[in-house]
Amino acid sequence: MKKRNRILAGALAALFATSLGGCTADSSSASAPQVQTTGGYVEEDASPDKNYNVGLYAVGDTLHAFTVENAAAPLAQQTAHWYTMGPDGQWQERSGSGFEQLAAQVGEGIAYPTAYVTQEGELYWSVTTIDESAERESETSFFAVRDGTAKQIETMPAGEAELTFREGNTALAACGDTLFVMDSSMALTAYDRAGAPAQLSVPELDGSRLLCGTENGYYVLDAENQICHYTPGGTTAEAVLDGSRYGLTDPGMFVQSAAATSNETLYFQMSDGNMRSGNNRLLRYRWDAQLTAPAGGTLTVFSLYRSDTVEAAVNAFQKATGSAVTYTYALEESVEGGWATVSGNRSDALTQLNTQLLAGAGPDVLIVDDMPVDSLIEKGLLADLSGKVSTEGLLANLAGLWQMDEGLYAVPVRCFPTLIGADAETLAAIDNAGTLAKLLSEEENLVEDWQNGNIPLLSYNTTVQLFDTFYPVYAGAIWRGGALNEDACRNFYELLAQIRSGGGRELKNTAPFDQPGGSYYHPQNGTLSGLINRTCRAFCGPVFAMNSLGSDFYYAYGEGAANAGEVKAFASASGATSIQPACAAAVSASSQNSEGAVQFVQTLLSEEVQRQTANDGVPVLKSAILSQWEAGFAEYGTETSTDIVAVLEEMDPSVPSTILRNAAGAGAQKIFDGASLDEAVETARQGAALWLAEQ
Repeated sequence: MKKRNRILAGALAALFATSLGGCTADSSSASAPQVQTTGGYVEEDASPDKNYNVGLYAVGDTLHAFTVENAAAPLAQQTAHWYTMGPDGQWQERSGSGFEQLAAQVGEGIAYPTAYVTQEGELYWSVTTIDESAERESETSFFAVRDGTAKQIETMPAGEAELTFREGNTALAACGDTLFVMDSSMALTAYDRAGAPAQLSVPELDGSRLLCGTENGYYVLDAENQICHYTPGGTTAEAVLDGSRYGLTDPGMFVQSAAATSNETLYFQMSDGNMRSGNNRLLRYRWDAQLTAPAGGTLTVFSLYRSDTVEAAVNAFQKATGSAVTYTYALEESVEGGWATVSGNRSDALTQLNTQLLAGAGPDVLIVDDMPVDSLIEKGLLADLSGKVSTEGLLANLAGLWQMDEGLYAVPVRCFPTLIGADAETLAAIDNAGTLAKLLSEEENLVEDWQNGNIPLLSYNTTVQLFDTFYPVYAGAIWRGGALNEDACRNFYELLAQIRSGGGRELKNTAPFDQPGGSYYHPQNGTLSGLINRTCRAFCGPVFAMNSLGSDFYYAYGEGAANAGEVKAFASASGATSIQPACAAAVSASSQNSEGAVQFVQTLLSEEVQRQTANDGVPVLKSAILSQWEAGFAEYGTETSTDIVAVLEEMDPSVPSTILRNAAGAGAQKIFDGASLDEAVETARQGAALWLAEQ
């Protein structure tokens, strides 16, 4: 197997060598690493295969990994693999897991197996079966494997195995004769090998997650994505690995399980949680005392909203250069009552940023989403990127979006295309948004109601979702020439009213377009990903990931009843389309590290970062677009002949604005509430006045 090997710079400390006094970091930024001249962790991909992992355990110097093929299929169709790795670092596949025997005893149905190897080398399986009735009840069976034969047992033997599978327990770490167990309340308890409570001090982990252990202690993943180590009986953490600088924080991936061998080499099984995708990898971190870490200086990055893509680039940039990168964002996001809200004030943040930049200070790199970019360029606050940042291989219609006569001042790193898809016959009948609005107004009910056999052309739950389907392709006409175009706005509201009075009459009208103290909606917070038309005959809306379209086809026709079709750009009645730039990066003209800032922008556009799936948009690198597109269709077995890159490159760029979207939404809310068109248009005008003045 070919292994990916990355030598990483600036590891925090050699294990047990230097105490860092706990695991704390600023929750709104990537913590700056302490750069060392020698010593560091080497990160390696040690995956035995790409199947779904159902067990990862170390017994002394031997690592055990259990993977399952066809993990989303009924148990009888799954195949288990048992791999072991010794001190030589090479995987060997073992037989005698007893999986086929236990699968035969469990029978048909959806079932989820978990393997466990004790410190004595005894193998056990737990299999949870879920019936497909309306109640979705579950039943768990236990199996012990002896001499390659799986035998069902009523209960696990006392001690390590019983504690592992005890209801309410979520993790166990074996540390010599002491077992540390975390329960669902995140509380930690110590036991002896027989399973009796041990009189031993344990820390309050406060949001940290127990991972694994060795004779020397146990490891936890804290809230700041640092790996911390506790000695048995100790209550003070020692940070040993900064997860924000390594592969532990790649967008869409999480630590599924972990193990540590007796020499304190750490293994983390990463997964996206999707049993179909094959997006799993086992990362190995071993300490190399002779590793020389380059010193790369410092870099500051700022945005209004948090971005998955920026955080991925911070990781990649630090690994490649050894630089200390501080990423901060102005508006903190939280979820209240099911709605995403932000704390902080956008206007205040922009005023402070503008003051810093005019004074020749401020961050090196700016993510200029929802900022007055034209104003920043006119004031000379952004650096010319011409000849410094390569736009080769990017979508042509986005690469030069901020190309002026004087130079190139910003580059979109992600985008949100508004696409519509269906089988070829259905899609051919939808000429544009006007045609679609008429079809939706004639539907019986747009609220998802598949259990009663009502499968509409598109389905929605709220009026906000309906608005967000149509608004992107009309935004350019509504906000034209730095002012509100009243006729375009009126026509847009009439279109929404047509749908609302027909098939959309039962849509919930309770979802606000903004929240007091700040807007909840912005391109970076994944709001768009919640708008997925499913259990219907088509799908339409701003797309946040190319690989999501495979599942859209799969679900749009009732769990894959018809899984082939076409995709095209969704157009307004006048033919306007919309591909919204996102995560647009610029360099401050007064950057104290202009060379590093330019390199960071290029990192944002690299294959490594662009190929990652993130909630803040579709890649702009064409090779990454195709990679996501093909992977999503392969995962769900769907088919299409659409040339997706050609579709995207022919779309009209439209720079999004949270303020303008909310202003138009507030007017739409008036229509949904029964107000007049004049009142709705005036509401939109008033809501946009301040933003338009800033431009």
